[in-house]
Amino acid sequence: MWFERDRRGVHSMGLDARGQRRYFTAETLAALEELSPADLIALHEALAELEADVLVEYDPDDAAIDHDEEDDFRMVEPPAEIAFPTVTSAFADAFAAHVASVPPRWRIDAAAVAFELVGTLADPHHVRARKRLSATWRLTARRRRRSRRVRRG
Repeated sequence: MWFERDRRGVHSMGLDARGQRRYFTAETLAALEELSPADLIALHEALAELEADVLVEYDPDDAAIDHDEEDDFRMVEPPAEIAFPTVTSAFADAFAAHVASVPPRWRIDAAAVAFELVGTLADPHHVRARKRLSATWRLTARRRRRSRRVRRG
């Protein structure tokens, strides 16, 4: 995490799916993958709230911020020490407790990596739902076009 020199915000290093998984144990990943799509989406929403709550803790206008020091953290991946312990249930509470235990420098990164991982796991369900919705709309449109032609013809 680092503060921008323009005092416009706090930034966290974005990680790809492989990078996100490095911060979780195999048991936690397996338990998350067993969640239903609805539970994954609910967890993702809870983690979005957690990330927003953590962001409120940071004040980019704080005069005590040493921007030369902040440059040392720009685009730096979070350390392995923020890795989450094994969790197999009550994910939202366990993740929130872990994020609170992380040093403030890396707290937003911990919240973000949990949010991003759950979003990555939930994404295939979102894709299927969007395809299903799209197919339904196309079928409905075809039915409507045919029914109009029958009435006019």
